[in-house]
Amino acid sequence: MIQSTRTSDYLEPGKVYTRADLQDLFKINDATINTGIFSPKGYESIWLFVTEHKTSDRTAYEDSLIGDTLYFQGQTSGRTDIKLIEHEARGQEVMVFYRRKKYEHPGAGFRYEGIFRHIRHSGSNPTNFVFQCVNDPLGETAQEADQAGAFSPSSVEDARKRALAAIVRRQGQPAFRRALMVAYDGKCAITGCDVKEALEAAHIYPYQGAHTNDVTNGLLLRADLHTLFDLGLIGIDPSTSTVVISSRLHGTAYEEFASRPATLPNALSQRPSKDALAWHLAQARLE
Repeated sequence: MIQSTRTSDYLEPGKVYTRADLQDLFKINDATINTGIFSPKGYESIWLFVTEHKTSDRTAYEDSLIGDTLYFQGQTSGRTDIKLIEHEARGQEVMVFYRRKKYEHPGAGFRYEGIFRHIRHSGSNPTNFVFQCVNDPLGETAQEADQAGAFSPSSVEDARKRALAAIVRRQGQPAFRRALMVAYDGKCAITGCDVKEALEAAHIYPYQGAHTNDVTNGLLLRADLHTLFDLGLIGIDPSTSTVVISSRLHGTAYEEFASRPATLPNALSQRPSKDALAWHLAQARLE
């Protein structure tokens, strides 16, 4: 029996659901589930159904999901805008169901992307919203690690090879990393660390193919700062080139980096894109 008032407790990110699946699971008879914004009765959830490339009989809202960021237009009437803007204050979760086109998945289903939060909005009729995914980015990987099994001496050599391969992958695509090592003179842009093995190629705008492996879309960062950068807990202010940290890091060893000038390449052509830094900062979890 379903008891939680948060529908996310019963759905699996990455799985495809049709509206009929959701109606059956949550006993929904409300026909407004066929709209783009739906709040199932009795639950503290708001469902966003996003079709990027819409059919001609639908309102041509401009919606897109890029990485973990959703660019979404509200209803032309604006009736649901306040719910989306104040969803956290009201204790409601926003859940995103996405498809590139209507029949991308069987039964005109949607891929459930997870829980998102309101970042900012602008304009009206329709309002332009930006939401960011707030699923635990490490939780699934941690769970897989927990399920990997007990230590086995016979697998030590194989495990060592896997660990080294994981380090290479984490350090970044070799050519991209080499370019950043040259541009940043082999030193972390924030700490100045010059231990080659500890430095990683961080994408500012998430990797979307070879074209994003550009020096201007990268920073050379110490491994721990790369993790914090990817999690949106550290950013670089594009107007001052100084480090910005999340309030979550106040009182920690990372507080010393707040407002510290980042050391950027001497060559202007190799410095990080200000637009990319601004985009990253807008997605960051700095509250």
